[in-house]
Amino acid sequence: MRHYLGNDLPNKNALKKVRLGDLTRIVKRGLSSYYHQSEDAKVSMINIKDIVNGRILVDTVDSVSVRETPLLVRSRIEPGDVIVASRGNFKAAVADESAKNFTFSSNLIALTLSEEVKPELVAAYFNSPLGQNMLQSKSGGATIKGLNPKALLDILIPLPPLSVQESLSRYLSLAREYNDLLLKELELRQKLTDAVVLRIMR
Repeated sequence: MRHYLGNDLPNKNALKKVRLGDLTRIVKRGLSSYYHQSEDAKVSMINIKDIVNGRILVDTVDSVSVRETPLLVRSRIEPGDVIVASRGNFKAAVADESAKNFTFSSNLIALTLSEEVKPELVAAYFNSPLGQNMLQSKSGGATIKGLNPKALLDILIPLPPLSVQESLSRYLSLAREYNDLLLKELELRQKLTDAVVLRIMR
């Protein structure tokens, strides 16, 4: 497989742009507070706070009681779904196996994409400065900016060849693993520092 590196990268001006709605198979709506007023079912509900650095932190996801309705079934997350915050900071993440069958709040929109585009590519684009500017421009509201599904689906997504998408997807995966290692190193270093200070100052 050909790798695009350095001067081999495709010209960004030559990339075709495709409407996100044409790359989307299913649009999923989150559950509003109305659906929380019941003890019918207990679910893990993703909220904006659970989306960090393009990932869903399943350890921070709250368990809530909700009404058992058809909307609950339709709002279930599948691996590969792209989840986008529809208010405030429009961050995005790709669900993995650990978030399967979770549901999500009305502050989020979830998309199941076609095979033409890698979900990691869309989430990374939305989290980039360029994507953030695009999402902000499509949002409305005087105090708190909001993004509705129609405006989201009307966004044009730069679409590299699938081989480039696969290379980028692997790079993003490696970058996340590296960042996770750095965070763990920082946590260990802080614990060591705290232990040294405590030992000396005690």
